[in-house]
Amino acid sequence: MHDDLRPASPTIKFEAFGVRIAIAGNCPPILELIEKRLPKIAPGGFKRLRNENFDHSFFIKEKPNENLFEIYKNSEKIEWWKDKERLLEYLDSQLRITIAEFAVSKVFIHAGVVAWKENAIIIPGNSRSGKTTMVAEFIKRGAIYYSDEYAVVDDKGCVHAFPKMLSIRGIVDDFTQVDFAPEDLGAAVGIKPLPVKMILITQFEENAAWNPWKLKTGEGIMEVLPHTIPTRLNPAFTLKVLSLMASRAIIAKSVRGEAKLILPVLIDYLETEINKADSEIRI
Repeated sequence: MHDDLRPASPTIKFEAFGVRIAIAGNCPPILELIEKRLPKIAPGGFKRLRNENFDHSFFIKEKPNENLFEIYKNSEKIEWWKDKERLLEYLDSQLRITIAEFAVSKVFIHAGVVAWKENAIIIPGNSRSGKTTMVAEFIKRGAIYYSDEYAVVDDKGCVHAFPKMLSIRGIVDDFTQVDFAPEDLGAAVGIKPLPVKMILITQFEENAAWNPWKLKTGEGIMEVLPHTIPTRLNPAFTLKVLSLMASRAIIAKSVRGEAKLILPVLIDYLETEINKADSEIRI
């Protein structure tokens, strides 16, 4: 590591999901802002570290004469920004991605997550696939909020809360994200891990009807796999977790129209299928 990029005082050190991260820089005001944003960066919980051991380091290098900030990850420059807010938003994302990639005993899936009557529902999808819109509509109707970014699944196939603020597009324009606390939408936030009862493979298509078909376990895994973060780092563990999760879940696939219009039909479908599955288990 270059001498001018070594983590040095003041340094932020924390651990989230078993991933130890140090953040340093030559710009104390920026580090103070990052410190305040830690609950937003690691909404699933974190603890501060006192020792010098860390797995990943970030360094924010301010260049006042050029009016810019450079971001280094493990001594490699990954981006630069002139706008402080854009810098912080980018760093938030990079820190969460690092946690997702290297989490211990957890698999992170790019997905929205809600709980409907104690049943966890995950909605895998890429950015701009509409999963946040779906999550927002679910929680407006009483669902418990777990995440709009990552489904965090443990080795028992249960999903944990990762309750970052909901980043909703379409308020300013189709590209700008506006953050809302789940409480702003009247939502409670999930606390306990829940088994995944349903996996919804869906994306928005204008005027599309909700016409789902159920997938088999293997088909469901193949749908979820492209949205799973640590596949390359620990493929055996990842596949084990996905298999356990999918084998216990109803996996439904369909395109859909506007979330607020389709949600009543979708909720009826969910409750019907969940009740049917529970009846089969009792039999």
